Amino acid sequence: MRGAQGRWSGRSTGESSFPASPKRLILPKMDVRLQRLADFFVGCRSAADVNPRNIDATLLPYIYVLDVESGTAGAPTRLRVRLIGTALSAAFARPLIGLDLDDFVHGPRASDVVTGFHNCAEKNEKIWMRQVVRIKDRAPRFVEGVAIPLAPARIYGGLLVGEFAGDSEATAFERNSL
Repeated sequence: MRGAQGRWSGRSTGESSFPASPKRLILPKMDVRLQRLADFFVGCRSAADVNPRNIDATLLPYIYVLDVESGTAGAPTRLRVRLIGTALSAAFARPLIGLDLDDFVHGPRASDVVTGFHNCAEKNEKIWMRQVVRIKDRAPRFVEGVAIPLAPARIYGGLLVGEFAGDSEATAFERNSL
């Protein structure tokens, strides 16, 4: 359910269920939590079909929603953070609501990540991405996410800031269409 400041937490008072998805979106390396979120969002026809009560409460902390604001007169499309789950709020340790994606995505592969989100918004492409990220004062971590475009002008997805990346290449990046 949505908590303070537009964040979803894992608390729920009702039954959680996913609508039947016509096909499973399976990638060999995709985290099972992201798989479940991708299946749910792909099963929605529009943003109006997304009801947090229909999502397993344990997944709500990993959800984000971006507003897609089309540019005018040649201006680029803006991707503004509308909502984030509590796990994401804790992982980034700073307020993200209202920021453009370009304001906080950084690192050696930031342009690839931003391009992936723009392709999602502008070409209606459903995507999975995984990369190694260094968040301020922490060891490198794998960050993995899915992004599903839903009308009108929204991107729904899940993001995990997870495992210690160890000796992984600092610029490691993977992207696949769903």
